[in-house]
Amino acid sequence: MGGTIGDAVRDGLARGLLRFRAAARVQDREAMAFAETPGGSRFDLAANAAAAEALAAFAPRDAEGALALIAAGQGPAPAALDRARLVVEDGAPRTLRIATPHHLFTGDLFRGELRQALHGDGAPFVLHGGNLAEFTLGGRRHCLDVEDAIVAAGVEATDDGVRLFHESILRGRGRFGPVRDVARLRYAYEIRAATPALLLTVTLAPLLPIGRVRATTACDAMSPAGAAPFAAIAAGGAWREVPAAENMTMAEGPVGFYAVRQAGPASRAARLRVVPHGPVLSVKTSAAAAGQLHWLLARHAAGRLAPGATLTVTEERLLLRGGDAPLAAPRGADAASRAPHGRLAAALARCGEGEAARRHLAALAPEETAPAELGHALLAALALGDGPAPLAARLLALEADGLFLAPGGAPARIEDQATTLRALALLQMDAPTPQLGAALARGLAALALTTLPGPRDAIAAGPAIAETAEALALLLRALRAAQAARARGAFALDDAAARRLALLAEIAHRLLQARIRAEGDALLVEGGPAAQAAVLAALAPAAEPALRAVA
Repeated sequence: MGGTIGDAVRDGLARGLLRFRAAARVQDREAMAFAETPGGSRFDLAANAAAAEALAAFAPRDAEGALALIAAGQGPAPAALDRARLVVEDGAPRTLRIATPHHLFTGDLFRGELRQALHGDGAPFVLHGGNLAEFTLGGRRHCLDVEDAIVAAGVEATDDGVRLFHESILRGRGRFGPVRDVARLRYAYEIRAATPALLLTVTLAPLLPIGRVRATTACDAMSPAGAAPFAAIAAGGAWREVPAAENMTMAEGPVGFYAVRQAGPASRAARLRVVPHGPVLSVKTSAAAAGQLHWLLARHAAGRLAPGATLTVTEERLLLRGGDAPLAAPRGADAASRAPHGRLAAALARCGEGEAARRHLAALAPEETAPAELGHALLAALALGDGPAPLAARLLALEADGLFLAPGGAPARIEDQATTLRALALLQMDAPTPQLGAALARGLAALALTTLPGPRDAIAAGPAIAETAEALALLLRALRAAQAARARGAFALDDAAARRLALLAEIAHRLLQARIRAEGDALLVEGGPAAQAAVLAALAPAAEPALRAVA
């Protein structure tokens, strides 16, 4: 910073942000980028975009490593970079916790449950479990819950990762005689650091002669409350909506793959793609309502099995976000999730990296409907002078009573509202239209003061609440952009609406200041580098980037 910053708040917030700097590997060289924790090894690309943007105006040298990180490569960028390692944070079968660069695994193996989540707060997840086993013994048919019969579970080291397993003893009786142990059933999940693929192997070994044998590979509780539902399925063919039905057969006989995907924006929606290797009998779903998958189950079959024979099924399971296949990325990269192209493009354009910004804009999915992604893409197009009208039209199509919502049941997010309002305000300054102005006014009118338990004041946009430092900072930037548009005469508001806008900005500013704490010579907020950068940009801003700053 070199004495060029006279503002104490800016100095302190910038020092707080620089505490997150660490060496990242970028194309065979080291660059000082921003890790998720001080001295950490995981580098989130969206957070580095926020940091580069916040520092660019007054400390460009401190932003160079973050810029190198987000500008690297030619294809889709991974969401994050980390060391190529698997970390067993808790190896107890009942309280399992294992992290790879791609996923976080938790669960209770004695309940037959393995939860696999993508990285990030509130990220999508799937629950591997909910399995059944069927067989006939002495003419009597049995259908058993696998989880109810688990007798052993554990974690084993492999050459390149770990294997999680649980074993069940299936018990039954024929038409006559006592209940006996009938078969041993083992589920084993192999996790590796080098790949986001999860390898599932199911082995059913009879202890007595049995017939009509069925083993399942399932996922349960697929659409929990508060999350985007898994809404569509493809079983060896085209995508279709999950029907409202119990135990509905979606495919019969061998299938090359089956997959389900969440509703919502392309950049946020998760997809689970399964490639089975074994005798698939059918793929079934259960859903209480159309487009809200609860239970996904594949059934695998064998005829008559005698002791010494086995039914063995293997599956490769891929949980991904933002694409249909793992990314071709360096070791340690999160190959399961793509970085948000719009967010990276906005930072690159702001920092003068026009070629890289245009590359990310070109990679934005035509079907993208995440308001924040489209808002950032609009900000990038404005800075580049690349004709923002098509992006603005896509954003305006998402508005409903002043809220900007992705279709498909995705919940409202304060980040979407704030980024969209800021983008519309800056576009209105650059190329005002009545349609833009009206949408901006409705968006501001949708913001409201609310009181949370405590009591604590907050600002809400519909059900979404700006309570964290990062959310308040993003909202404050949006409110100030709207005030600037009005001051320039590009945005008309009556006196009452203008006073309300000023009040909201004042309250957001006050609430944000209350979330800052001093630590040594630094000013810090709760959260990682993205939160610190957002507060720096909001409370100590340089002038908004000149529209068309990049040739």
